[in-house]
Amino acid sequence: MQFQVEGKTVTIRLWPALIVAALALVFLVAASAVYQVAPEQEALVLRFGRHVKTKGPGLKMRLPLGIDRVIKVPTRMVDVVSFGDQSARGGVRTGARDGYATESSMLTGDLNMVRVGWDVQFSRENPTDFVFNVQEPIPTLRDISQSVMREVMGDRASILILTVGRSEVQRRVRELIQAQCRQFGMGLHINEVNLLFVDPPPPVLGAFNDLNKAEQDATRFFEEAAKVYQDRVPRARGEAQRMILEAEGFRERRVNLARGEAQRFVDTLNAYRLSPEVTRQRFFLETMEARLPHAREVIVVDPAVRSLLPHLNVRDAATEKR
Repeated sequence: MQFQVEGKTVTIRLWPALIVAALALVFLVAASAVYQVAPEQEALVLRFGRHVKTKGPGLKMRLPLGIDRVIKVPTRMVDVVSFGDQSARGGVRTGARDGYATESSMLTGDLNMVRVGWDVQFSRENPTDFVFNVQEPIPTLRDISQSVMREVMGDRASILILTVGRSEVQRRVRELIQAQCRQFGMGLHINEVNLLFVDPPPPVLGAFNDLNKAEQDATRFFEEAAKVYQDRVPRARGEAQRMILEAEGFRERRVNLARGEAQRFVDTLNAYRLSPEVTRQRFFLETMEARLPHAREVIVVDPAVRSLLPHLNVRDAATEKR
């Protein structure tokens, strides 16, 4: 291309510039057609504002120049929304943002006030519902969580909430929040609800601490009593069982002894009936054998002698013989 400038002819070559512009256009088109989806994300592809497909992690392609628009949703991450402020415990706020003190103060079923701090852990299980069904899902989740927590707290007594009812409150709140999210089609899954703190108002904090101390002492006393019970009761049962076994053994021994004596008497009677003289003589000899060792003197008198002088001192004779 030639131009006349002050009477001079100037020649400009346009082909290199056109080539560079074309290459730049191709590069821009290619760059707008390629996108990356992180491992924890899913991508919603919108063509002229209408959802056409959902892509998983990796390097993906789309129609360039704004025809396709991509919305990335972190479906494999767990996020947390917190309520109340730890620094507001005991009625003292240190840098808490506006609204924290209000959302942590709740009325219980017995018309008492408590301060509650909690968090809600959630994940985006359905990216399509999360993006399209609710305009602001996270603020909506905050509103649902506060409403449900106040409902649950309002159905229970303050003492139960402050002591043994925390796990049941967490479970019930999680179930109700999940039900509300499904009703609104928010595409959220509630993983966990954690009560960070539950405190009474500052004016009754001292009395509540005394109550906790009393409950701890009661638990300790119960554990000590249970330990003594476990130590003494089995021992007493063992002693009782030993005495029962000894009594049963004594009974068996006496019964067997009595039966043996009775059988021996029957056998002796039968022997006496068969041979009275021999049996009588055996009784006499057995009796003498049993009694003579215990006698101090043993005198044997010959029945044929009329006088008592001739006698035999059996004990002295046995001693001399030894």
